[in-house]
Amino acid sequence: MAAGIDFCAKIKLVSTDLKRFAKGRVAIFIDAANLELSAKDRGWKVNYKKLYKWLKVADKLKYIGFFTVRFDNRSHDAFLTILKKTGYILVTKPLKVIRNKSKAGHTRKANFDVEIAVEAMKQIASFDTMILFSGDSDFDYLIKELKRQGKKVIVVSTKYHVSRELIKRADHYVDLRKIKKLIERKP
Repeated sequence: MAAGIDFCAKIKLVSTDLKRFAKGRVAIFIDAANLELSAKDRGWKVNYKKLYKWLKVADKLKYIGFFTVRFDNRSHDAFLTILKKTGYILVTKPLKVIRNKSKAGHTRKANFDVEIAVEAMKQIASFDTMILFSGDSDFDYLIKELKRQGKKVIVVSTKYHVSRELIKRADHYVDLRKIKKLIERKP
């Protein structure tokens, strides 16, 4: 993206043509919770087989990491098995439940920011373009470092789930609403 393009102009340059922006060897990092919540807040769900098919158009796809919590139940295990058979590389951890002392109840956590950043740095020699499915501003520092090392970065998220910092820092931003028809799970 040209240096002189401002935030608002960058938003308007959204495209569903992945090949046009994903140059060279491609590594994809999917923050499952962020992706799911982004779609859910817009009233739809992701079909992960369709998503994989859309991502496979990248000519030199080297890695598709799917970072997700692991629930201890059969239906979720079956879902993870389908993802793995589809071609995703799974990175999982158990859901952390933190008792809330100030109010009744508990907080559920399964943040994968560190795992995604570490895996991206481990994979750095194998890709030219990173596609990040997350809007979390914590990734701004990772993107800054990747770009310093000559990598292109594409951020995929949606309004109210993506930080301004990521949109500004990324080479390209894809709004999930633009690819909904390609990756939506039908009821």
